[in-house]
Amino acid sequence: MQFISAVAILGQIAVLPVVQIAEAEATRTCLSPSETRETIAQRKLVDPLVSMRNATRGGAEPLRTRLCRWGDKFVYEMALLRRDGKVVRVFVDAADGSPVNPPR
Repeated sequence: MQFISAVAILGQIAVLPVVQIAEAEATRTCLSPSETRETIAQRKLVDPLVSMRNATRGGAEPLRTRLCRWGDKFVYEMALLRRDGKVVRVFVDAADGSPVNPPR
């Protein structure tokens, strides 16, 4: 089985099977930039810049961050470019800033 490694967030590393990522993508809805601003303000979510800074502490460069809804949960989905040239995907709970795995 092929695996995609995510970067360490606050000292934790998540390893996500490709199948789980595909399933999560089928059940999620990502918000537009204006919807993201409204949702962050209404629900008092963690600032996406703070989440991105935490995710890039290992030296990765942020490529993309977006807010998505997974059922009743809001998650920041981040694409990061590691120093070794690999692009990794990191998922952070927008309510508390903790790393999460895609829903099964």
